[in-house]
Amino acid sequence: MYDKKLLKIIEQNSMNFKLLISNKEFNINQIRAYQNDNPIDKPTTRGGVYFADTKEMKIEATIVDTSITKYLSNAMLGPNKTFLDILIEYQTKDEKKISFITNLTNTIQKSSKIILYLTVKDVIIKSD
Repeated sequence: MYDKKLLKIIEQNSMNFKLLISNKEFNINQIRAYQNDNPIDKPTTRGGVYFADTKEMKIEATIVDTSITKYLSNAMLGPNKTFLDILIEYQTKDEKKISFITNLTNTIQKSSKIILYLTVKDVIIKSD
């Protein structure tokens, strides 16, 4: 896909991303993206619930607006039978909108911030 180019866009524009969950928008205060190797030999569907490839793009997003916590329980697999798609969006200077469609896999909650760990399912790039 566009992995290296997208990783570079995230690195260079880390303060300009928004997270959309359950029709609410949150500023991302810190974002990091990386590629992760899955311990599988070939792409597979895990538990009949979600698709896993041999390599996955992951995003770690820190949000200081702790009011996001009330939306997280609807997003994770475990309490739910399916993942809720979470959008991470960025508007480029040349009016392109980059949307990362992600699933939440883990969180770390502290009194002053929430760190979200997400797996990227798809990337959509739109020109206005």
